[in-house]
Parts: sequence; C-alpha cells; structure tokens
Amino acid sequence: MKRLSNVVLAAICFVFVSVSAQAQDEITDQDYKDYAIILLAQKSITDKISPMVNELIEKQEGMTGQRFQELQKKSGEPAADWEKQFLALVNKQIDAKKKAAGSVVGTLAKHSLGAKKYNAVKKAYAGGGDAKSKVDAFLAELAQ
Repeated sequence: MKRLSNVVLAAICFVFVSVSAQAQDEITDQDYKDYAIILLAQKSITDKISPMVNELIEKQEGMTGQRFQELQKKSGEPAADWEKQFLALVNKQIDAKKKAAGSVVGTLAKHSLGAKKYNAVKKAYAGGGDAKSKVDAFLAELAQ
C-alpha cells in the first residue's frame, strides 16, 4: 500500500511538473512584443545599408548605380581595378552592418526571450496566422 501511495504521489508530482513546463513553453503577447522589438532593432540597422551604398556611389567618380548593380551581379563589361576595389570596400561595409544587425538580434534574443523562446516565436511568426498578425500589430504600434 505504501508503495502504491508513493507511485501516486510521484505521478501527481510529474503531472504538476509537466503542466508547469507546458505553461513555460506557451508564447505570450509579451513574447510577441519582445520579438517585434528585436525585429525593429534589426530593421533599424539594415535599413541604413541602401542609403549608405547610394551615398558611396554618388561620391565615387565614374560610378553609377547601374554599373554598381552590374558589378554586384558580375554582368556587363569586366570590372576595372578601381571598380573591384570600390566594390570590395562597399561590400565590406555592407557586411559590417549585416554583422552588427545579427549581433544585436543575438544579444536581444538571448537577454530578452532566451534562445528557446526566441526560436519558438520566430518559427510561429514564420508560420503565419495568429502569431504573424500579433507580431505585425506590435511592429505597427512600436513604429509609430
């Protein structure tokens, strides 16, 4: 009888632990809002890439936006040495901004949601539906 009561007690404890773990795995509105904040931080950095590139193109004598696109796509006439150097410089600055955005996302995800929760929210958002509409609503609200 004592053995049976120990088994019942252990089963009850297991149920409480399982319910508690499931509650922690649920995605809350605050989690969606935190994810939206992370996306806005990332967008704040990446939105500055195109204007930066355009400014560099304007300052570079002999370079046009069309020629830059050809160099990026490796189409058109072969690149002159100065064009190769310019392209390398611009790509280095683009990569630095992208790396900074990734670093910000990683830091915010780790310290606000945690990796497991961040990945769950990201997956839910990518899946669309209710999660996407909630995050998009927070994005719109926060962007005002």
